[in-house]
Amino acid sequence: MHILFNPENKFWNFMGKITDVFCMSFLWLLTSLPVFTIGASTAAFYSFTLDAVGDNEGRVIGSYFTAFRANFKKATLLWLLQLTLGVLLAVNLYAAWIFYLAKGVIALGFLSLSVCAALVAVCCSVYIYPILAAYDFPVKKILTDSFIMATGNLHVTISVLVLFFLAAVGIYYLGGLFFLWIGLAIFFSSYFIWGLFLKYAGVKIEEKGKKKNPPKDLYL
Repeated sequence: MHILFNPENKFWNFMGKITDVFCMSFLWLLTSLPVFTIGASTAAFYSFTLDAVGDNEGRVIGSYFTAFRANFKKATLLWLLQLTLGVLLAVNLYAAWIFYLAKGVIALGFLSLSVCAALVAVCCSVYIYPILAAYDFPVKKILTDSFIMATGNLHVTISVLVLFFLAAVGIYYLGGLFFLWIGLAIFFSSYFIWGLFLKYAGVKIEEKGKKKNPPKDLYL
């Protein structure tokens, strides 16, 4: 009984992290309202959750806004690039679908390429903000590393995408709490992404529990 109610045990430690994630979700919502700041908000969220996975999290508000300010320029640029690419891919998919309906099998190749390009973009987006949150890399390297991680670790990529799909299901049924579902998806996806950071930094998985700080570099 003493162990169960000990605030230092793993269960209560984990529940403390979940509580922090809920608080962080509200901060993410507030700082994302201007829309163009969504990138910086997401990078700040990942900065906290990655530290939480490594048992190195700080104060919720202080650590969040510190990361928000530190990553603002790069995150905003990456978000605007993502937004522009997303619009272009959406238009391209729509055009490919109309072309397919008009030409049938002849246009199937164009439609397939459009779908593949969209899938690759979605997979890469999984890693962009975690990499930015953990490493002071140039924008070009962040994009390159996100592609390498996405294509070289499909099992992790699919797992993370499933988490965000489940969050989308939660949003569909409880839309008023959409930011909480997004926060939970970011938090649980951080466990998968942290494992990849350890892998690419040359840290053995069995050493994970002993490591309190993010790996200093990625060997990609």
